[in-house]
Amino acid sequence: MSRRQLTIVTGPIDSGKTSWCGELAAADPECAGVLLLKVYLHGERVGYDALRLPAGERIPFARIGGHESPGWITGERVGRFSISAAGLQTVNTWLTEAAAGSTDIIIDEIGPLELSGGGLSPGLRAVLASPLQRKLYVVIRSDCLAAACGHFGITGYTLVEVGSGPGRAGPGNA
Repeated sequence: MSRRQLTIVTGPIDSGKTSWCGELAAADPECAGVLLLKVYLHGERVGYDALRLPAGERIPFARIGGHESPGWITGERVGRFSISAAGLQTVNTWLTEAAAGSTDIIIDEIGPLELSGGGLSPGLRAVLASPLQRKLYVVIRSDCLAAACGHFGITGYTLVEVGSGPGRAGPGNA
């Protein structure tokens, strides 16, 4: 059986990584995983919702303090964002379920929260540990790339730098 094809999609904050993955998901309607979509109120970004691929389910995931909905229970905090306890549990369940399938998977996004063991790290670990062969796309902010690869033991990948030209081979590729 061939090795899993791992692609890391990277770039700075607001560089279009999620949009790049959204276009990929649109071209492959069976692709599983999660996109974190920006949420705006009166033109101001107030947080993120998680979108389950391919089902299209959408749940509140993170909000800037003061923009949480009634009944919001904070599971974790990162910077000025409150991460929903229910959102965390649900998204990690979605990723664990995707790991048991045989479709391509997108995980958006790995950042400082995951490097501390929180956020999407349980779901990412489940997908990385899955013996099933498929394409895997992991979004990692460029300022977290080296640390994330070390923390999660990620090697042998193709790197797509959004907004900086064509993809190139990542470290560890032969």
